[in-house]
Amino acid sequence: MPSSEYYRRQADTLLTLALTATDPELSARYRNLAIRYKRLAKNAGKNTAPPGSATDTLSTAAGKSDPD
Repeated sequence: MPSSEYYRRQADTLLTLALTATDPELSARYRNLAIRYKRLAKNAGKNTAPPGSATDTLSTAAGKSDPD
């Protein structure tokens, strides 16, 4: 899992892109992504997901089920 500093840098980069984008829709998309990264930075030290939930989600999304 990336560090909170990584997420903060990414959010700052996205905010810079939002300010320089001439397309208002693209600018809004960059701002929304920056907000998500700021939230990830805030929660980077916390383990909010139960263990194994990411792999369970990926296998479900791929149409695979547990071999029980």
